[in-house]
Amino acid sequence: MSTMPATEPEVLLDANGMPIETWGGKFERKFKENPFVPILAGLTTASLVVAATKLRRRDSVSLNHWLRVRVVMQGLTIVAVVGGSWWYGQMKHQKEAAAAADQERVLERAAFEARLRAAEEADRMEKVEQELQTKQAPAASEQSNSRGGWFGGLFG
Repeated sequence: MSTMPATEPEVLLDANGMPIETWGGKFERKFKENPFVPILAGLTTASLVVAATKLRRRDSVSLNHWLRVRVVMQGLTIVAVVGGSWWYGQMKHQKEAAAAADQERVLERAAFEARLRAAEEADRMEKVEQELQTKQAPAASEQSNSRGGWFGGLFG
């Protein structure tokens, strides 16, 4: 009993480096994008097949009925294609707008954090300067008191 390592299936790539899609995979992807088109196309085909059987039986009244159904189904299919394309475009636009807004929020957050770090650094520097000034001020007042006035106590 040999244990062969499980390998991932090879993905075939086209000339542009994009994965090659099987017809079943493409149908599944398109069906998820707009499920009305394949359903209505199937109903159009079914009505055409029924119309063909009515033609073979020479039932002209029922044939005309099914041909009208086929025309309605074709029209609904076209509406589904156009409406689905419009809706898919709107969703794509909304996703792009949301991604742009997220990117803008990330940039604004990074800029805010940079400004915050700069402000904290400036605040820290101010506190250090104040500490130095408070340490130097008593020493300077002691020196001025020891001299006793102007010009080292010469005039007063």
